[in-house]
Amino acid sequence: VRGTPRSAPWPGPRSKEKKQVNCKPRNQDEQEIPFRLREIMRSRQEMGSRVSNRERRRQAQVAFKKTLEKEAKGAEPDIAVPKFKQKKWESDGAYIQRMEQEAQHVLFLSKNQVARQPEVQAAPKKEKSERKKAFQKRRLERIRRRREEKAAERLEQELLRDTVKFGEVALQPPELTAQPRTSTSRDQPGKKSLMLRRLLSPGGVPQPLSTSLARQRIIREERERAVQAYRALKQQRRPGLSEHSRPAPRTSLTGRRQDASVTV
Repeated sequence: VRGTPRSAPWPGPRSKEKKQVNCKPRNQDEQEIPFRLREIMRSRQEMGSRVSNRERRRQAQVAFKKTLEKEAKGAEPDIAVPKFKQKKWESDGAYIQRMEQEAQHVLFLSKNQVARQPEVQAAPKKEKSERKKAFQKRRLERIRRRREEKAAERLEQELLRDTVKFGEVALQPPELTAQPRTSTSRDQPGKKSLMLRRLLSPGGVPQPLSTSLARQRIIREERERAVQAYRALKQQRRPGLSEHSRPAPRTSLTGRRQDASVTV
């Protein structure tokens, strides 16, 4: 029937299996330390043996020094020869066992190492490619050109610098001989070289060219005709003047009126 508890466990090997978690220890004198307690003890031990920053720096310096010494000595052999020395806490049996293990390890490595060829020299270094050489050459050329430009600028600044001796006195300002590009003398009146100025200067009037008699007669007739036409135009305009355009009579200091047309 479902839901009813079993009165007895299943027969067979399954019934013999028991969980060993909550069972009592077999020997009361030999009890294992609980897992959580072991974790706490290990964390406390790590906290007590924490390495300071100064110690870490010292260890790093020692390791770096050893690396430099190894590089200075050259390539070490493939199999390092062990050096045996008994430690303080090590017993005689443990020391002998450790020596035996290291000796067996060296023998194993010597039997199974790769065939060596000490006579063969190291491979030569690869030469730079042409492209890399060209790039390096252009870079050096740019650096040289930049240095030359800086040297030229420095020399120009030194030339423009005026060195004043001790005790030297300037009695007047320096005289400028070269005029600037935007000079004010060009904008002053009478400074520009005009054609009228050349004509009015002595010896600058050009001599008229000699003309023929017929040409002179034609020019004279044209001049006379222009004068006659101007006089006729003045005569036509004169009677057309109105009364308002005539000048008003003047009054003298004594109160008399004098006509502008009467002459004294």
